[in-house]
Amino acid sequence: MNALEKQNNTRIFGLDVIRALAILLVLFSHVYYLVDSSNPTVVSLSGLSGFAGVELFFVLSGYLIGTILLRLYITDDFSLQSVFVFLKRRWFRTLPNYYLILFVNLGIAFLLGYPSEYWYKYFYFFQNFKVYSIGFFSESWSLSVEEWTYILLPFSLFLVLKFGNKLSKKWTFLATIFLLILLAHVLRYFNMKNSDISTMEVWNTNLKSIVIYRFDTILYGVLLAWLHQFYSHFLDKYRVYFLILAAHLFVLQFVVLNVLGVDIISSPVYFLVFYFTLSSMIFFLVLPYFILWKSSQSLFSGSVRFISKTSYAVYLIHYSIVVVVFKYVLNQFSYQLPTSLILFIYFGITFLFAYILYRFFEKPIMNLRDKN
Repeated sequence: MNALEKQNNTRIFGLDVIRALAILLVLFSHVYYLVDSSNPTVVSLSGLSGFAGVELFFVLSGYLIGTILLRLYITDDFSLQSVFVFLKRRWFRTLPNYYLILFVNLGIAFLLGYPSEYWYKYFYFFQNFKVYSIGFFSESWSLSVEEWTYILLPFSLFLVLKFGNKLSKKWTFLATIFLLILLAHVLRYFNMKNSDISTMEVWNTNLKSIVIYRFDTILYGVLLAWLHQFYSHFLDKYRVYFLILAAHLFVLQFVVLNVLGVDIISSPVYFLVFYFTLSSMIFFLVLPYFILWKSSQSLFSGSVRFISKTSYAVYLIHYSIVVVVFKYVLNQFSYQLPTSLILFIYFGITFLFAYILYRFFEKPIMNLRDKN
């Protein structure tokens, strides 16, 4: 492994905290379904935690791939070979787990009778590229957004550099990010003008989960990687203030605006164009505090690292495998298990199988990647 790879593989405790927090938020989002809760507060909090967890993952993913791409971009020739090396390393990280769990989900969908007529789209991440065609493995929508962004960003950087090779790499990288973020807003604007999204249910499937309208969320993390590379002192100086500002914006978006009655009917431009802009900026402002938190020897640091390392495996199996199958089994009982027992089994099974997937499949593949 070269020096750059070793540096990229050095664990930063603050990022482990973010991964652990994000996956726990996602896990909590399905609790209401498992325990058959119809309490509107619980349902609302579940929806918010799931959204926040995935958005946090998006921005974090952008920061990580942005850090790698930026170092390649400014230190190497950044040829097409650089792009394919980056993609190969990313695909070693994401695709083996994904395809393994996809086959498991295909089996579950067949056995339980879930709609699977678009199963072939999952192999190319087209199940929600432009149209929502997801009948099973519902959490795969976010993986499609990530995979297509992994392709879009490095090829865009290559093209911009090719036609602006006399310009500063520092600024062409930044310009590319802003152009792609602008493109996502333009696409959402034209979608608003040419579609009829009037309920949050339709918003969820026809906008929130569609690749061509969501790739910019990851790019805010890439923007943070650029700031960290060139202005780390600025981030270090103001990271606490950024965290406080993020907390206020979070309350504004998810509490104050709801209390004021701002909804998709009264404010379509906000909900259909700029809703994700604000949420992405919130998590963009959260991350500087954590990316500069290098290490910890606290009592819970081991647990945080464990949850972080298994977070990808947890995300892949937690809903379409654990929740769906567990719920099916629960429905076969003639009596209701205690809520505490249901939650204990849910979290226990999820982390047990996630650890097995990580330890005996994901980690060996990553080791193979780093050797080669």
